[in-house]
Amino acid sequence: MTANQTSPQRPEKSACPFHDLSDNKGLLTQGYLFAGKLRRKHGTAGSDRPLWLRLLGTPSLLVRGDEGVRLFYDDTKVKRKDAMPLAIRGSLFGKGSVHGLDDEAHRHRKATFVRVCYDDAQVERIKPMVEAELREALQRWRKHPDSVYDSTIVAYGRAAMRWAGIEGRDAELDVQARRLGTIVEGFAHVDMDHLRAWRDRSLTDRWCAQVIREQREGKRTAAPGTSLYEWANHRELDGSLLDARTAGIEMQNTIRPHIAVARFAAFATKALFDRPEWRERIQAETAERGTLVDGPLATAFAQEVRRMFPFVPMLPAFARTDFEHAGEQVKEGDRILIDILNTNVDPNSWERADQFDPERFLGVDFEQITSFVPQGGMDVATGHRCPGEKIAVSSLASTIAALCEPQVEILPDGLDFSWTEMPTRPASGGLVRATD
Repeated sequence: MTANQTSPQRPEKSACPFHDLSDNKGLLTQGYLFAGKLRRKHGTAGSDRPLWLRLLGTPSLLVRGDEGVRLFYDDTKVKRKDAMPLAIRGSLFGKGSVHGLDDEAHRHRKATFVRVCYDDAQVERIKPMVEAELREALQRWRKHPDSVYDSTIVAYGRAAMRWAGIEGRDAELDVQARRLGTIVEGFAHVDMDHLRAWRDRSLTDRWCAQVIREQREGKRTAAPGTSLYEWANHRELDGSLLDARTAGIEMQNTIRPHIAVARFAAFATKALFDRPEWRERIQAETAERGTLVDGPLATAFAQEVRRMFPFVPMLPAFARTDFEHAGEQVKEGDRILIDILNTNVDPNSWERADQFDPERFLGVDFEQITSFVPQGGMDVATGHRCPGEKIAVSSLASTIAALCEPQVEILPDGLDFSWTEMPTRPASGGLVRATD
């Protein structure tokens, strides 16, 4: 460290979570800018040195970069149970979900997610469903301009629910898709959006529990391998069936992350508007391939959108034992925070980290990039990386290909977004219209 750099010391735990509000208030008011400003304050903007702060009264070590990712996903050193504040985990993930489990209980529950979402056959099965919904959206855009964000909540929602084995009329599935979109929209807000998220969480939990009961009673006939079938039949380590409510929550957790990709779709709209040369390249690729699905250029563009645009700012865990990390003494019970956004744009891990360059992802297996963590990191089967990530990337790439079709016009209004509001997206959601 240089002479003008100051490394914050490990703070003592406060008896009252709000004894010192400086760091709590900074996160709430600065949003995605919080971690970067903290590093500049301590003269470590270009370093991956971990930083101490106090969050909700607990000493918290903020980490980023390759070593930060390896620490955060090392289950011998950290645990996740109750690390996420209840106000967020309750509305976003649901009570009793896999996100609050550790060790063998987590691995056992996670195995069903991997079977449902990560298996290549399941990934391939959803792709034509998404393409069909996107082509229908293109027809709707001919009638009137629409928000890409709103359109893809419906498109991804319909596709994901039918892929999950949940049959129903479009109107019925659209209601559930929009509710799941509201749950994502409100997870970090301290306003009416958050209250609406809790309301829709309750409504969706009841609906999904009923769907699970109907499958178990033979009133629905989802096929083996589908999310509905697998969660209706999932058994815990002790051999017991999950109760219908928890099984329904986990079924949601195979659908909601797909709907959350709508936020990246809105960002992709802005990125394409700003880079017309990429629209031309992707348009030519789609015309040559004859499909919106899995174009290499569209996929690389999708990955760069996921790398550079903000969604989840950071994730928490707790130290399960005392240990040393990068010269810092961590005590059992300390909070560990992985800086998601600044790991994805870490100058020590990425060449030209601040430049939007999809070429960096061409021909690259993204799961092998330690510092690429938009949906979690390290191993899918044993860690906390989202098993639906391959589906998310494919759906986003297909949407990008659709947005590059020659009849689509991206409207310039409302493409700006706030760096202090969490979660954020372009104000308009990315307005588009299509011509004949």
